[in-house]
Amino acid sequence: MTAVLHRLPATALRVLSASLLALSVTACGGGGGGGDNPGSNSSGGAPIAPAPAQLTLTGDSSASQGDSVGVVASLSEQGYNRFEWEQLSGPDVMPLAGNGTAGISFDAVFSGEYSFRLTASNPEGERLQDTFTISVAPSSASTRVQFRADRAVSEGADFSLRLNASDYTGTVNSWHFEQLSGPQADLVEDDSGQPVVFVTAPRVSGDQVITLRATLETTAGSFSDTAYVVVQDRPATNSDYFCDGDGQACATYEPLMPVYSYRADSPYRDVLKGCVYSNQLNDSNLCTLRTLPPIGLVSSAPTVDQIMDHVLVSHDWMGERFERFLTQLDNHGDFARLLRSVTAVVISSDVRPSFYWSLTGAIYLDPDSLWLSPAERDLINEQPDYRSGFSSALNFVTPWRYVKNNNYVFTYYEVKDRHHRDFYELEADLGSLLYHELAHAADAMSPAKLYSGLDRDDIFFNQARSASFVNKSVTAVNPMYSPELYALAEVRYRGAEASGTQREYTPADIAGFFFPDSANDFYSYSSPWEDTAMLFEETMMSLRYGIERDIAVTNRPVSPMSADDYVVSRGQRGRIASERIRPRASTAVQGLLPEAWAEADAHLKSMLPMALCAGEGWGQNLTPACEGESGLLRFAAPAPSQRIPMPVERPRSFIPPTRF
Repeated sequence: MTAVLHRLPATALRVLSASLLALSVTACGGGGGGGDNPGSNSSGGAPIAPAPAQLTLTGDSSASQGDSVGVVASLSEQGYNRFEWEQLSGPDVMPLAGNGTAGISFDAVFSGEYSFRLTASNPEGERLQDTFTISVAPSSASTRVQFRADRAVSEGADFSLRLNASDYTGTVNSWHFEQLSGPQADLVEDDSGQPVVFVTAPRVSGDQVITLRATLETTAGSFSDTAYVVVQDRPATNSDYFCDGDGQACATYEPLMPVYSYRADSPYRDVLKGCVYSNQLNDSNLCTLRTLPPIGLVSSAPTVDQIMDHVLVSHDWMGERFERFLTQLDNHGDFARLLRSVTAVVISSDVRPSFYWSLTGAIYLDPDSLWLSPAERDLINEQPDYRSGFSSALNFVTPWRYVKNNNYVFTYYEVKDRHHRDFYELEADLGSLLYHELAHAADAMSPAKLYSGLDRDDIFFNQARSASFVNKSVTAVNPMYSPELYALAEVRYRGAEASGTQREYTPADIAGFFFPDSANDFYSYSSPWEDTAMLFEETMMSLRYGIERDIAVTNRPVSPMSADDYVVSRGQRGRIASERIRPRASTAVQGLLPEAWAEADAHLKSMLPMALCAGEGWGQNLTPACEGESGLLRFAAPAPSQRIPMPVERPRSFIPPTRF
């Protein structure tokens, strides 16, 4: 098979480097060292049997009540990819958020002797076991800090650790982070005023444990906690799909988080990772549809069990949550049908933001839409989305939100507050994300294409492009025409440098470009794929949940203190019902999910868009009180009954560049 590499400019690829966490590593570093034949005796004698693999557990052997504690495992050989932790004694701390990986952590709420057994196994069925005991002493200390969370990472990986304080006395003066032992990692403190450290793991020639300490300085004294992180040796990168020639302009340079088939008995257990989440992918080993078929080729009406056979996770809880969502919250069967188009679902703590990749036919999900407990959230990377600063030179913002009955649908939870959230909150959060990512999947491999007779001995990408994508049909209906917004999308979503003219655009200018045109979101101008996915996502959220989407153009305040510092120049609720947009949205549903088309088309025709109030704040516009396109301002806008989060303009996903 011959392929041509369409490369992005080096600058664009470097900007993408923090986002494609799921796709590649640089060509340097990594494991796999040693001689050509480690089992031979260079002096010519009898072969020397290799030493047996060893498992070593490291962690907090003693602690005080209220501490955050953990245990990590290092192995003398690569290849062990399944880790099962079992609590043998002590106060119950199950479920362990880190189960499935080589590192666990928890808060020792009660004193006592906590004992755990780890079983590590490899694809050949070889198993290693060891136990570890943590003695937690009673404590009445008035101040306790927790440095979360102990974990396992790949060499070179980026991750974050957060310092929390509970019931502390005095006033906080400062905090700092330091490394106590192990090969040197790169530590960078968050510059947003949060007690978070971003860590880049060192390169290692075998599993190594690094020990980090966080210290809180208060007027009552210093308080510290320690975190253990095992840095796992990974195979060296030999894939040319993700890097330019010298390895300096990679779509991502972080090694992939270890993942495993959620179902140990999946018929695809041994091929899933290599097909969709490996830095070893190249022209010679891309998987055919016979090796890893789209779920729809297994069954035209897939069950949850059949879907879960295609799921890769970095932690057990991610797979458990996804399975529960499909079982309990897919009331219309939409997601099961849309999942027919994907080869795999990857859920990993290093995926940020979510994306779909037509090279592999898989969707990659950021687990920020799946967590329920603070311990689960601790394992999700807090590093900012790589696109965060792309539009800083522009003088406008295009915020969006989902609303129902004039209230926010998504509840914003501060990480530091250690909130739990209810499972049913995932309906809108994960549901909207899946409608978007699965729209991309069905765009590439539509139901019509899926059952048209695919060559199972060909790779997914070739078969996906063998016929037209759905987005071509959508683009043909009332096509978007604003050259200014297409050019601005290159700045906002791909990191292009803003021109002098673009820097001078006012919110009124942008509103004048956007609202007469036929896109339902600014992100639609980034590609026909995103245009189609945005139309589909908004339509299905309205149809299935009665949830509407707000979109607006506002100013960009220098130092915003509240959401109302963002003043609406023009905005709309339910924009998909606009005359030029409604037929485009209907066409998207017809191509992506034909089973829902008649119902969706009728729903779109029943909707009416609502104007937001020009001249009022984003928070005030949660309950619009305008007439027509613009109206008189309220004499006194009512204060919100709850804290209104700052506006969001960043989309939750992206489409990575494809090598072909």
